[in-house]
Amino acid sequence: MRRQPRRDHDLDLFFLGSKSEQRQFLLEAVQLVLNDHIFWRRNYHPKDPPPIPYPVIEGEDARHYKELFFTELFSLISDLKLDVPVFSPRYMAHMVSESTLPSLVAYYATLLYNPNNVSSEGSSVTIRYELEVGEQFAELFGFPIEQSFGHITSGGTIANYESLWYIKAGRFLPLSLAMARSKLQLSKEKLTRDSFWNKMNVPLSVVDEDLRSFLEEAASTPTEAFDLLRPFLIMYTGDREFQRLIENEFRTEWKDPVLIVPYSAHYSWSRAASLFGIGKFNLVKLDVDEEFRVRPESFQSVLERCAVERIPIIQTVVVAGSTEFGSVDPIGELVSVRDEMSVRGLYTPIHVDAAFGGYFATMFKSGQRHSVNGESDIFCHTPWLKEAMSAIGACDSVTIDPHKAGFIPYGAGCIVLKHGFLKEIVAETASYCLDSSDTTSSNDDTPQLGRFILEGSKPGAAAAATWFSHRLIPLDMDGYGRQLTVLCRIARRFESSLRKAEDTSFDGIKLVCVNKPHLNIVCLFALPDDAMSFKGINLLNAALAKRFGVRNVLSIQSYDYLLSHTVISKDFPYISQQPQLKHLVQDADAIDVLRLVFMNRWVEEKENTGRTYLEAFQEKLLSEAARIWKEIRSNFIDTEALVE
Repeated sequence: MRRQPRRDHDLDLFFLGSKSEQRQFLLEAVQLVLNDHIFWRRNYHPKDPPPIPYPVIEGEDARHYKELFFTELFSLISDLKLDVPVFSPRYMAHMVSESTLPSLVAYYATLLYNPNNVSSEGSSVTIRYELEVGEQFAELFGFPIEQSFGHITSGGTIANYESLWYIKAGRFLPLSLAMARSKLQLSKEKLTRDSFWNKMNVPLSVVDEDLRSFLEEAASTPTEAFDLLRPFLIMYTGDREFQRLIENEFRTEWKDPVLIVPYSAHYSWSRAASLFGIGKFNLVKLDVDEEFRVRPESFQSVLERCAVERIPIIQTVVVAGSTEFGSVDPIGELVSVRDEMSVRGLYTPIHVDAAFGGYFATMFKSGQRHSVNGESDIFCHTPWLKEAMSAIGACDSVTIDPHKAGFIPYGAGCIVLKHGFLKEIVAETASYCLDSSDTTSSNDDTPQLGRFILEGSKPGAAAAATWFSHRLIPLDMDGYGRQLTVLCRIARRFESSLRKAEDTSFDGIKLVCVNKPHLNIVCLFALPDDAMSFKGINLLNAALAKRFGVRNVLSIQSYDYLLSHTVISKDFPYISQQPQLKHLVQDADAIDVLRLVFMNRWVEEKENTGRTYLEAFQEKLLSEAARIWKEIRSNFIDTEALVE
């Protein structure tokens, strides 16, 4: 048996470092890649003459072009030096950090070949990497690899769109099969209002079997059978004509289906409801608790109402790692509610939007050398988090973004479907570049993607970067799990220190922690001792967000520390249950809060003053808050709305 190589190296080795400590390693790798690519070109039919004559390369025109080229290049790289220093421990703003060295080198290497990952004709190598990454994520989440389908998208938004695209097609398929069977006289079942409701609540696992049966019984070949089914498929008829068909064939009034999402859902879901013809008015939102997690009782109540009123459901979205707070919904409990209602005749698929939190599932997967129990002890007091991640396997699809907690260059999102057959329902055929008989297994001779996805062109470099990073940093506690566990520990220690100091003021200002971090995000707000209203603390925290936010600068030295911000609506339970807010006048619809995302492990290392970056930032934040609050007090004539 082949010996497995070690993949539990020091975490520092995975990155270039905020001071380019591994610059020699990166230079060596990039030089190797570039030399190898040049050699590859020169040795493809080496006797072919060079198409660019050497007199052109060495002539006066070439010298002028090179002068122009380097003048403009220096301008470009000068502009880029004003970009956000996401590599630094001083950066705590968003879920982005420096990329892993394996992903950087693989992206650069593949970029030189510029493959288009929609078909084997455009990417004979990297399309297999992409499909293999999809299989790796399926395994991580507990989906059966042989039945599932996963691929890389440009980001989580497109992945979310695709989940709705696939699931919507699958949810209406039983109705299409029933109408086709009736038309072809393959069934004596009478289509009624009750049969419409029953067909609308067939689990996707059963839909696959039903489709296979139809393709076998309707015609001599599956292709001919699918042609007979096509006039009844919503993606061919359109929503309006499909509605007319349902009302005529099933003798029932059409009710618009709904999409169920948490109040904490990403804005892409509202946009998706509009994009896919569901309508924003049919976006049903679930209540969240004080930790911004979906309340199972709210989910139960919504499903009960849908059952009583016979409202069809396209799918339900739950969140593993919200973009604002990093909150993780109690997925196991929500799955139990779904299963209970399914027994009672109401079914909804569950999509997990784990664009940010998906990689954190690696913290609960033992590697060859590091066990979960040995490294994830910080989660002993929150066992529900492990249960939530484990419950993803009982759901139907997942979004995960390698360019977030996977530390991969943009853009690399991913969608994974448990029911891979759904891709066949939405498939297109472009005969000039796609072979309709090919499938989407990484082992196929000529795998294809373009027929089954929303994007018509996509970079193979993102797939190679993700695949190569996974080769060296595995999806378990030997690799990503260790890295992300450290980040969660940092967030929890910081939150704990804030809690201990919550009753202590610095020059009349205290920092109030919003959330107990589920992952590596901590939100807080600065609260003056003499503040009287939401408006007052919003003025202060908005000013702090501007002070420590990204802005137009002449030099990145203008940034000392960077954070981001969000808002919490006063309708959220947190507002009513936060004792520090109860005495304030609620004269605003939300409160502004500051948001720290710990993606850089070195934030707990010491900076040049001898304090850690995090300690120095906390002191700076308090001092700036005190300064800004004094300015706010002096600039307002009517201060009664702001202070005592």
